[in-house]
Amino acid sequence: MLNKTLDRTKALADFDNAPESALFNQVTISLIRDCSTATLERDRWAGGGIPFIKINRAVKYRKADVLAWLEQYQPQSSTSVGAAQ
Repeated sequence: MLNKTLDRTKALADFDNAPESALFNQVTISLIRDCSTATLERDRWAGGGIPFIKINRAVKYRKADVLAWLEQYQPQSSTSVGAAQ
């Protein structure tokens, strides 16, 4: 578990310090998004998720596209947002 935390911390730092045009593989993006690579693969197969590009057989994610995708999700202060008050 500690290794995954260290990997995620490094991935977040690398992502944060990279230029907007930087390309990342699905392992790095899964760490950024805190999901499995299978989730990213399923999203691509279903035609949703973060926009990606293919270079030969390699799937890459542009930092600007990842940030734009994340922007569409607003932070929540409670899991009951939208519930009757």
